[in-house]
Amino acid sequence: MKNQDVLREVLSRRDPSGYYVLISVKNNEAEKVVLEFKEKSGVIVEDYGGSIIIRCKSRSIAESIARKLLARNLLVFEK
Repeated sequence: MKNQDVLREVLSRRDPSGYYVLISVKNNEAEKVVLEFKEKSGVIVEDYGGSIIIRCKSRSIAESIARKLLARNLLVFEK
């Protein structure tokens, strides 16, 4: 699956509260990416075992986070 297709799939759905939801593998690199955005905007981060759940209202911020995680092979998605 191409990166553009993955981004389209991940950003095409919202949860019932209107947040874009991203799931990432939990490691130091992923936490650095998430913290970079958490400080600047209304990003909600939840820690679930080996995963990080990232919720964001802004599509552009969600897309930026998804691109960075995808480039590092840390974004979790269904094929």
